[in-house]
Amino acid sequence: MSWLRLAVLLTVAVVPSMLAAQETRTVISAAPERVALTVYREGYGNGEIDRANPQGFAMVTETRKVRLPRGRAELRFEGVAGGIIPVSAVIEGLPGGTIEKNRDARLLSPASLIDGTLGREVTITRIEKAAGRKVSEEATIIAGPRAGVVLRTPSGIETLHCSGLPERLAFDSIPSGLSSKPVLSVTTDSPAARTVTVRLSYLASGFDWRASYVATQAADGRTLNLFAWLTLANGNGETFPQAEVNAVAGRLNRVETPQLLAAISKLTLACYPLGTTTSDLKSREAPEQEIMVTASRRFGGVPVPLSMAMPAAPPAPPPPPPPEDLGDLKLYRVPERVTVAPHAQKQVALLSRDKVQFERRYRREVSPWQTLDAAPTAVVLVLHNESAAGLGLALPQGTTALYAEGPRGRQLLGLGTLTDRAEGETFRLSAGKSTQVMVSQKSAGNRGRVLSVTNANAFPVSVDIPIGSAGQKIVADNETLLKVDGVATWSQTLAPGENAELRYTY
Repeated sequence: MSWLRLAVLLTVAVVPSMLAAQETRTVISAAPERVALTVYREGYGNGEIDRANPQGFAMVTETRKVRLPRGRAELRFEGVAGGIIPVSAVIEGLPGGTIEKNRDARLLSPASLIDGTLGREVTITRIEKAAGRKVSEEATIIAGPRAGVVLRTPSGIETLHCSGLPERLAFDSIPSGLSSKPVLSVTTDSPAARTVTVRLSYLASGFDWRASYVATQAADGRTLNLFAWLTLANGNGETFPQAEVNAVAGRLNRVETPQLLAAISKLTLACYPLGTTTSDLKSREAPEQEIMVTASRRFGGVPVPLSMAMPAAPPAPPPPPPPEDLGDLKLYRVPERVTVAPHAQKQVALLSRDKVQFERRYRREVSPWQTLDAAPTAVVLVLHNESAAGLGLALPQGTTALYAEGPRGRQLLGLGTLTDRAEGETFRLSAGKSTQVMVSQKSAGNRGRVLSVTNANAFPVSVDIPIGSAGQKIVADNETLLKVDGVATWSQTLAPGENAELRYTY
């Protein structure tokens, strides 16, 4: 055999093998085996969570097992959070590393389904008004989804849902390239076929959390029981089953990062005057219609339930551990795995303390230029965040609700909010309004004021009156005012029926 002929045979044998080696195969990871969420609050959010659009974010860590072929493969991670920030994704465990990564944004929607079925046959079903029976016929989508959906039927060209009859479309299959779940795809090159455990971590928007405190004042009037819920919000369309959840309190130096949102265009249905679709007359919008994919009634072999029975009451949760230091931030661990549902909120136990000591005080903030005539005061419970008082742990911001146990059962006293409080700080719980402890203020010449407070209760009270704003100079006659949070504050203890007066200039 000549050398030339041998070279040709070797070339013919090698080229197909090289092409096969370069072929990129697709590997789908449908869902993670384990998932962990570390949720960060909205940086400047106070009070309630924005339910429609949570403004915090989360670090999502997923553990998946995948079977990789030898050579180059496109690995598709389905079911990642819709708010994923692709540039933040870190993938560990791929033997060939990551060559390329993409956030595939073509999600399954009515609009994308129409767009992906242009030129293909579908089934349109109508209900006849006279007979009340269903009539189905084959149709071809020739235009859409914007400016209406146009069909070619045996009767001619018509616009979807413009016949005046109830209609629905049925599709035999989902067009290629569409996914019912958000997808992050990466390209890798494995030296051998093997099953590997991959750890995928990424940042995702659309999360938030808050603390919700419930305090119950004991009958002795000196202590209370404090319980806090951690309310976790998920604004994404994905479920995170049996997730390990952590919540981070504190304020990050966060710079807005652009994210790639799902490209889901809106389905537009429009009707044109009968007889032509080229008229200059304005179209009218049609009502929504039903679209159905007949071959996709099951996902992953599991039927989609039409209704779900209420689950049995879960067992009592274990006691939550104390917060952990995360630099200058605080990390709270949820002691058990929880399922975080899509577009929903979840509450789990955050902390619990019994017999927390407090001091009842009356409070009214005044401005020097105000004129007051027997204005009511706020009743507040002052708590010291110290171990000796029954607390002594970092308290994240949230809402507060105060109840009292009395002869007629549990009664609501007040609602309020709480900012982040470190150990050793003092904070207040709102306990309602009082018309028994009243504050008045009148003018006393140029920049002079007379402030008075009256106690009509049958018991002594402690009153705090902050005057003006932080740093403002307030000079009292024959009395030294304390500075509380930078504000000059007049504090008095009044016996039953007693009143007190303060003269000051500003």
